[in-house]
Amino acid sequence: MVDVAARLSSLSLLRRCAVTGSDGNIGAVRLSLIDPSDWRISFLVVETGAWLFGRWVLILPSLLLQPIRPRSMHMDANQRTVRTSPTLHPLQGVSPQQTRATLLHYGQPAPASKDLPLLSDEELGGCELISEGKGMGSVVDLVYDDVTWMLRYLLVDTSAWWQGGPHVLISPHWLAEVDIAAKKIHLTVQREAVRASPRFQDIGTIDRDYETALHRGYGQRPYWMGPAHAG
Repeated sequence: MVDVAARLSSLSLLRRCAVTGSDGNIGAVRLSLIDPSDWRISFLVVETGAWLFGRWVLILPSLLLQPIRPRSMHMDANQRTVRTSPTLHPLQGVSPQQTRATLLHYGQPAPASKDLPLLSDEELGGCELISEGKGMGSVVDLVYDDVTWMLRYLLVDTSAWWQGGPHVLISPHWLAEVDIAAKKIHLTVQREAVRASPRFQDIGTIDRDYETALHRGYGQRPYWMGPAHAG
C-alpha cells in the first residue's frame, strides 16, 4: 500500500526549482519526463549553471534528498558526477539511449528497451481532454507525489464546455488514450461524473478525505489501495 502521508505538489512549481549538489550549484529544472506505463516521473531535465556552460542533463528523482522544498532541491551527487553524465540536446528531445546511459551512469539498472516513449510535462500541458467524443477541457497543470514521484492527477480547466466551470482533477489511470501529436487525451470517465466531482480549491487542500470522495465520485478504486484483484 502507498504511504498515506503523500505530499502532493505541482509540476509547474517544480519546473522553477533550483538544484544544488554536495559541492555547489547544479542548475534549474526545465522539464519532467514521465513514463506513461506507470505514470512515474522517471527523470528531471536540468539546465546547468554557468559552471557547466548551461548544458542540459538528466537527473534521477531518487537522487533528490527529502524533504523536497518548494523552490530548491538538494541532490545526493557532486558537480563532477553531473559533469560526466550524458549530454542532452534541447532541440532534439531525449532519446532512449540517453535515458539508458543516464541510468547506468548513476549506477541504476537500465532496461534494454522501452515500448512507450517518455512524456514531458510540457507535452501534456495544454492537451484537450475528450470524454464521450466531446471536449471536456484542457490540462493546465500536473499534480505529483514528491515522495514516490508518481503523477497523481491532471489539473483540468473545464470552462470551455462548462460555463463558469471550475478546475477538476483527473487521474492518469482514467485515461484511455494519449495522442501527443494531436494534443488530445481520451478519457474513460464520463462528462457528468466530471461535473459531479468534488470541487477543487487548490493543491494545498488535497487530503485523503478529498481524494477518497474524488475516487468514489468517479467510481474508481483509490490508488493507495493497490490494484484490484480478479476472483
